Amino acid sequence: MKKIFIYFLLIIILPITLKAQQDSPLYKDSIQMKWVNEKYDSMSLEEKVGQLFIVAAYSNRDIVHENEIQALIEKEHIGGLIFMQDQAVHQIELTNKFQSVSKIPLLIGMDAEWGLAMRLKDVERFPWNMTLGALRNNDLVYQVGKQIGVQANRVGVQFNFAPSIDVNVNPNNPIIGSRSFGSNPDRVAEKGIAYMEGMKAQNVLSSAKHFPGHGNTDKDSHKTLPLIPDNKEDLEKYHVAPFKKLIDAGVQSIMVAHLNVPALESDPKIPSTLSKKIITDYLKGELHFKGIIITDALNMDGVAKMYAPGDVDYRAFIAGNDVLLFSQNVRIGKQKIIEAINKGEISEQRLEESVKKILMAKYITGLNELKPSDPINVIQDLNSAENLALTTKIFEKASTIVKNENKVLPIKKLNKKIAFVPLEQTDYDTFLTHLQKYANVKLVQVNNLTEVNLLNDFDEIIVGAFLSNETVYKPYKLSSNSIEILNALPKGKKKIFSLFTSPYGLKDLDLSNLDAVTVQYQNTKEAQAAAAQIIFGANGADGILPVDVNDNLKAGQGIVTKSIKRLGFTAPENVGLSKKNF
Repeated sequence: MKKIFIYFLLIIILPITLKAQQDSPLYKDSIQMKWVNEKYDSMSLEEKVGQLFIVAAYSNRDIVHENEIQALIEKEHIGGLIFMQDQAVHQIELTNKFQSVSKIPLLIGMDAEWGLAMRLKDVERFPWNMTLGALRNNDLVYQVGKQIGVQANRVGVQFNFAPSIDVNVNPNNPIIGSRSFGSNPDRVAEKGIAYMEGMKAQNVLSSAKHFPGHGNTDKDSHKTLPLIPDNKEDLEKYHVAPFKKLIDAGVQSIMVAHLNVPALESDPKIPSTLSKKIITDYLKGELHFKGIIITDALNMDGVAKMYAPGDVDYRAFIAGNDVLLFSQNVRIGKQKIIEAINKGEISEQRLEESVKKILMAKYITGLNELKPSDPINVIQDLNSAENLALTTKIFEKASTIVKNENKVLPIKKLNKKIAFVPLEQTDYDTFLTHLQKYANVKLVQVNNLTEVNLLNDFDEIIVGAFLSNETVYKPYKLSSNSIEILNALPKGKKKIFSLFTSPYGLKDLDLSNLDAVTVQYQNTKEAQAAAAQIIFGANGADGILPVDVNDNLKAGQGIVTKSIKRLGFTAPENVGLSKKNF
């Protein structure tokens, strides 16, 4: 009778399990599942639970750290690593070493939202998401995802914890901001899908984040537990919407943020990462997501202040997560999960679901046929001519004109007296050099209101505000002195203003004294060159605002201009780019 009952269960459960696997965005074919099942069946319970954990590894630490990681691989049988800063060559060497001692190949991940430069030194960045959000052409976003995938493959990385598809509707958001594609959920989803598809073309896993949306907060989950105030209708309309669309498009993983989301979880002491209502009932249940669900880093104060290391891992798995990222105590976390399985509090089927997802991911990224990476010439390869050309093209196409009274732009008469006034920082050389390629533009330093009189003899005035591009988190607001100078520019002159930072830098500015305003989104050499080309017509402007800035400047606005054909007056060639891609 017992055998009949077991057989009855098998003929019911196995088809259901198989169907769930085939519906997963991680599923490839029956050959994949044969490999997955063989690996799963070869592991002990302790080894299976170990697969759930991804821990942080650093390429700039000493041998003690390396030995600690190796011990976690050999003794705790962890499933993967997230590499942090900062040496590409040493990261490859460590990856090869760690893979060689792991019974099951390790899933190697990185935060590479704007490429491996986010974590590695001496690697050039791709533009931030806010810049990509200004593009009308999503194929350029696809190309970014593809080239980041090429970079990941070069250093032995299979999992990029990107894209960020947070809909940034709060200008005071300290942690998302320029990491967002914008404030329009449809456009955010379009960009996210293009980025994801580019990486998928290189067999690199993507992870849409930060579910259920980190865009409407002014707090940083690295430091505290931010509140998301939206009711469920608004949450789904604005913030969950991109995740739904990426799920439909086949995103392979979703990262859950540490957030207080009353619309989905009534207990304010339960962060979204640890909420069964949000992960199991909502993400898996209502949204039918069957890919990998991964926590945001478990060392972040959004959860770390509330629960002890190990305990937070256990709670995250109970909630429905498959991968426990940046674990601070693998041993304790594992034992808590194993004890719960042995007591029947967690079913072995639940463990099997998560571990097989992880193994499926390892197969589709080529870890079933693992090959060592070669560190020789890695920096040159990561900084390819194709990557530089793509970045240049993006800054050109993202350039956005938000004001152009009487079609001041592009400047057509080159025999006028033109002044250039830099504000904020001093790294404006590329902008000035390119301006001077087209006309006799004179640098005029205006440090205070008194010196504004130095501009009285000029016909046209070009002002540039250059803010820090060091990190994505740097402030975008202009100083009170710069704002005073902008407001005091002489009347009766043609005045052009170029902003080299987030478009939110325009939020509190009075633009009435300006004839033309361009937004470049970042302060890079490529952005500075593109701005000069737009001003003098070597290139046309085609970008649109990705976010609502204020009541007058809304997402989707952008004045299109065309290039001017003049003898000897052309924009630089984008060498290294295939024309078919653009």
